[in-house]
Parts: sequence; C-alpha cells; structure tokens
Amino acid sequence: LIKGLKLTATDDSLKYNWDSKGEGSEHDAKILAIYDGKDFIEKCSSSTEVCGLVLDKTCCYAEQGGQTFDTAEIKSASGVEFSVDDAQKYAGYVLHVGTVAGKGELKVGDKVTLKVDFTRRALVAKNHTATHILNFALREVLGGKVDQKGSLVDEGKLRFDFSHNKPVEVEEMRRIEEICNQEIQKAHVIHFRDVALKKAEAINGLRAVFGEKYPDPVRVVSVGPTIDNLLGDSNTAWGAQHSIEFCGGTHVQNTTEIYKFVLLLEEGIAKGVRRIVAVTGPQAAVEATLKSKALRAEVDEARTLSGALLDKRIADLRKNVGEDKEVSLIMKKDMLTELDGLKVGQLKAGKEASKEFEKKAKEAGDKIGKEASAAGGKTFVGVVDAGAGSDDAKCLGFAMEVASKACPDKALMLLSNAGGKLAVLALVPKALVGELSAKAWSSKVLDAVGGKGGGKDDRAQGQAADPSKLDAALAAAKGYP
Repeated sequence: LIKGLKLTATDDSLKYNWDSKGEGSEHDAKILAIYDGKDFIEKCSSSTEVCGLVLDKTCCYAEQGGQTFDTAEIKSASGVEFSVDDAQKYAGYVLHVGTVAGKGELKVGDKVTLKVDFTRRALVAKNHTATHILNFALREVLGGKVDQKGSLVDEGKLRFDFSHNKPVEVEEMRRIEEICNQEIQKAHVIHFRDVALKKAEAINGLRAVFGEKYPDPVRVVSVGPTIDNLLGDSNTAWGAQHSIEFCGGTHVQNTTEIYKFVLLLEEGIAKGVRRIVAVTGPQAAVEATLKSKALRAEVDEARTLSGALLDKRIADLRKNVGEDKEVSLIMKKDMLTELDGLKVGQLKAGKEASKEFEKKAKEAGDKIGKEASAAGGKTFVGVVDAGAGSDDAKCLGFAMEVASKACPDKALMLLSNAGGKLAVLALVPKALVGELSAKAWSSKVLDAVGGKGGGKDDRAQGQAADPSKLDAALAAAKGYP
C-alpha cells in the first residue's frame, strides 16, 4: 500500500546525531502519510485513537536488532502535538506510532518538528553497549564457541541469549561480571563506521550473529580500537581483545557512561541456550546492589538465631532471596550458599542437641525408675526435664524406656514441659492391665489441662499446649485411679 503512494523510504540517518549523555537536537520533518491501522488517511486528531505517521526523515530509532524503539514528541507549526509511543520500520519506512494530544489535527503535508526522549535513549544505549561487552566477556570465560542467539535492550535492562550447553557456574558468572566492569572502567571510546561488507568481514576476530543477513555497507561498532586500526591491521586478533561487532544500534560514546554492570539472572530457555539479564547505570545498578545489601543484613542477622527461630528464618530468607529478581545475582548466589551452610550447621547442631536431650531424658528415666521401684503402691508419677528446647514427647519415650526396665511391675506416668509443651506418657504392665488403664489415666490428666491424646490400656500418650499447667497435670495424675 505504501509503495502505491510513491513515497521515498524514510531517511533515518539522524538517529545517530545525538549526545549519548542524554542530549540531542530537535529536527524538522514533513508528514508524508498517516495510517490508522487499516487505511491511509489524510488527517488525524485525538479522536483517531492510535495511528502511525510516516515522515520524510526522522531522528527516531525504530525497533530492530534487539534494541527497543525510541519515544518522542512531534509538534506541527500550528502547535498540534503528537506523542510517539512506538517506532517500527517496514520496508524502509519508519512508522511513528502514537496519539494526538489535545485539540487540533495533523494532516499529510504538514511540516513538523521531532524531539526524541534522549534521556530514555541514553539508558537504552548504556544497556546496548553493555550487551556488546557482555558478549565479549562470555567468550573470554566460557570459550569461543559461545554464539549470540538473541538479545533485547531497553531503558530498564539488557537481556542476552547465547549458546551454552549447561548452567553457568557461580565463579564463571563472577568472572563475567568482573570483566564487564573492568572494561567499563577502562574508559574505552566507542567507534563506529559504515564499512563495505566484504572489507568488514575481514576484520580479525570480529563477531557476527550466525545466519544474520547484513546490509552492504555494514555498520561496525568497536569498543576501544579505532575502525582505521581494525581495517589496517589484519594480523591482530582484535575480537579476542575487544568487543567488535556489526550493529546498527545507538551506543554510548565512552564506556564510563555505563557506570556499572550488575547481573540479575542466568537461566536456561531452550536446549543448549542460556539467558542472562543484567542492569547498568547509576540508578538501576545501585538499586540492585542496595537491595542485595538489605538482604545481606537479614542473612547476617539470622546468624544470631538458633533452634526453631533459625529454621523459620532460613526458610523465609531462601524464599525472599530466591524470588527477588532485582538483586545482584552474584550476591544472591553467595547468600543462598551461606543459608545452605547455616542449614547444615543447624542440622548438625540439632543432632548434637538431640543426643544431649536423649541422654538427659534417659538419666531422668533411670532416676524415676529407681524411685518408683522403692516406692509403695501400684502407680508412680514422675517429671522429666531434659532441658529447654527439647522435644517433650520424644524425651518421655526415652525416659520411659529406661524407667520401665528399672521398675517393670508398676504403672508409670511421666510428664514433661521443658520443651515448651506439656507432654504425658502412661505405661501399664501386663500384670496390671484390667485393673488399671493407661488410656483412662492419660485421658484424666489431659482433660484436666485441655490436652488431647490417644492410646490403649497398656500405653497411652498426649499433649497440651500450655506448659504452665504442669502442677494441675501432676495433681490429676496422682489422683488416679
């Protein structure tokens, strides 16, 4: 359709005419066509909803090569404003997609001025140049077989897909991030020039996307070496020392503008293809680091805890650290490793503590068994204290095992509240079953303290939530039968 209007392709060479620190000029242009999504129309207004303007020339970067589109403002001589929210390129024509803001109309033939949001583009440029540096760092660390499989750069992040048949190890990621930041701090100047394709392909070590069809001439982007040096010295393996790529995108003028590179994510997206997401720039990179430090403080605080409190904190922190996609990946991996270490230490400490509790419970059981054997009557009640933090029910089991051997001819009831609950365990020897019932005995005690339990006539147990009711439990136990 647009060819039927006999329009020349959009001249978009002005997209490179800007200062990557966030400044650029306003440019004059002329509206050649207006498209409403179905038809080419002669004019548009705020009632047209979304439409696309084709200009004779533009300074907007249309989405391509993994780089997002520019946003901009278009204004006519009569003051009508058009907000460009998207820019796409079709068969050489750049379509400025957006809406008319306020009153008035834009018509085919109108002369307009165009001003790109250069502040936003500067953020995109930081991420785009950083993507080139990342590609270089990946080859340095993972080897020359790494090939680009896709990319996306916008104002908020960079995303890079590459061939690699296994997850990138933590130390490899640490080295990749380190190389990227080293390259940034070297203050490399970014050089670019359109070069005849055959000549450009002869640059030693240059990286190109496999299967990509490049224009002739092609734009060469070099992080560091000048284009003259690349073309004039075929012996130096430039691509092994610097990032050298074919690219039509917009970039920073100096790597120091990137400020900092922080990895956020590394994951597999297909067989043999990995994806890295990262952020750059003072705000995004610093925010990612600050969020990481906040989580780090929580991990450090967890080291002061123990027991059940530590178990819960480890679980909560693993969830928080694992789910947060806006923190430094390296710091996240380090923190998860530390949490795993805390968990192992906690399990080890728990096993050691359990052994100590078992020992104390058996000692208490031996003492109670001897006291029961020396006492008169058919029943005996004792209290087991294995220490704070112990499992009351388990400790009663250990204690009863020893006590029943020391006093096999009496019905025994043991109680414990040292671990934070009130546990009850009753045992009636076979000779007394029928005359006495462990189930009835324990039920009487548990009813007195609001607990629950179960069992049979020879053995029954239960628990109550309130450990302070030990005296009431003792009274009920000693009142049986």
